[in-house]
Amino acid sequence: MKVVSVINFKGGVGKTTVTANLGAELARRGYRVLLIDLDPQASLTFSFYRPKEWLDGLADEKTIMRWFGEFVAGQGETVLTDLITTPPMVNAKVGGRGGRLDLIASHLGLVNIDLALAPELVAMTPVQSSEKFVKVYSRLLDGLAADAFDTYDIVLIDCPPNFNIVTKAAMIASTHYLVPARADDLSTLGIQYLRKGISDLVGDYNESLTVSPGDRAKAEPVMAGVVFTMVEVRNGRPTRINQDFIHRVRSQPGLCVLDTTIRHNQRLHAGATTSGVPLAVTGGVPTDIAAELAALATEFLQTLEMTGGPAGGR
Repeated sequence: MKVVSVINFKGGVGKTTVTANLGAELARRGYRVLLIDLDPQASLTFSFYRPKEWLDGLADEKTIMRWFGEFVAGQGETVLTDLITTPPMVNAKVGGRGGRLDLIASHLGLVNIDLALAPELVAMTPVQSSEKFVKVYSRLLDGLAADAFDTYDIVLIDCPPNFNIVTKAAMIASTHYLVPARADDLSTLGIQYLRKGISDLVGDYNESLTVSPGDRAKAEPVMAGVVFTMVEVRNGRPTRINQDFIHRVRSQPGLCVLDTTIRHNQRLHAGATTSGVPLAVTGGVPTDIAAELAALATEFLQTLEMTGGPAGGR
């Protein structure tokens, strides 16, 4: 099982759009996919459930907020597998080849969870500090270690646009991370800062493992690539300005930039759909959009395969 965080410090880069459509396309190809929504805006959740469905059936019992909340309260009745849902509309579209798309939903109240988690990191001694550091940041890693998750080929985590405790926990749980970015200054400048932040976190976590007892493996998330989104296209190619930004990022040492770009399209990037089905698998999508989303899934899988990617799919 590969666990991939979809992450960028900046919002509005198409992160949720990439997560929803990539997950749906992979499921359509026969992969068993789990999506985890860690963003308190819950846009990924609302891509598959209408707000009333979420309020009536998920909000109180079936969100990641409940799981983190019990951790803060010192309770442990809920296990992560209890929160898995299977959105019906999208699965009616993707099940033909044996694939499945499941979701662990977010909650609007997750916006306050970092304030609740912060005291869990307070310690009186260096040893206690390391133990608490590992305990908090391995929360999601430990949850995903349950045998039930072995049924999935790929887990995609939609991270909030920050590097707070929940986002860091996602990175520690991840084997890879994917960075959606717009071809502009604000999006591209932050990529190196993101990489450094992840590197520092991983270093601190792995050092803490040497002090904290347990048999956890070191964290070693690998960049699965930068994918440029909302690209302006003229005559079938990115505009000159967009091409310049993409080239600038591609020339940075050590960066993996995917060849696939996702063009700007109001319907694609409008946010949650009312149908509960991402455009990648709805049918009737403009051919250029469909081709780019399919190409993204193919290139993403190739990247994972180069680092021991998932079995499964058809």
